[in-house]
Amino acid sequence: MSQKVKREVIRITILGDQAVGKTTLRNVYLNIDFEENTLSTVGSNKSETKYKLEDGKEIKLFLYDTAGQERFRSIALKSVKNSQGVMLVFDVTNKKSFDSLVKWLEDIKEEDNNFSMILFGNKCDLPNREVSEEEAENFAKKNNIPYMETSAKLKTNTDEGISILVNDAYKKYGEANGVSLKKKEKTKKKFC
Repeated sequence: MSQKVKREVIRITILGDQAVGKTTLRNVYLNIDFEENTLSTVGSNKSETKYKLEDGKEIKLFLYDTAGQERFRSIALKSVKNSQGVMLVFDVTNKKSFDSLVKWLEDIKEEDNNFSMILFGNKCDLPNREVSEEEAENFAKKNNIPYMETSAKLKTNTDEGISILVNDAYKKYGEANGVSLKKKEKTKKKFC
C-alpha cells in the first residue's frame, strides 16, 4: 500500500481589467501555446501545476485566472481570500487598465490577507504604449509592489515574475508555519 505524499500548496490569484492578458500570461506560463485572441474568462478558472522552489522543494501551485469585467469583480476578489499571492496585471497600451489599479488595490486590501503581490505591465512588445515604464515603476514603488514589464507573446519576464511571486508567497507562508527558506537572489529583468 503506497502512502500518499502531502504536498504544500501555494495559491496565486491573477487580477486586472478585462483584456489585459491574464489568461494568456497563465497559459504561456503553463506552456500552452500563445493565442492572439482568447475568450474572456467568466468567473474564475483554476489551473494546477508542480513548482520547484528556489530551495529545491516541490509544491503544488494553483493559479486562479479571474474575469476582469466589473460584473465578475466580487467573484474575482473571493479568490484572493484563500490566496498566498496576487498577480496584478495591466496592459501598457491601455491607460484605463492602469488607472483602475487604484481600485483593484483598494478592493484587495479590504480582503485583509497577508499575501505577496507583483505588478505586471503586460504587452510591452507592442509599440502603442499609453503607460510609460517610469510611470508604472513609480506606481509600484509608491504601493510597495515589485514591478515587471511582461509580454505573454514573447514570454518576456513571465516565468521570472511568477517565480519571484511564488517564492515570496511561500517564504511568508512557510515562515508563518515555522519553515525557513534560504534568502532569494535578485532576478535580473529582461526588457522588451
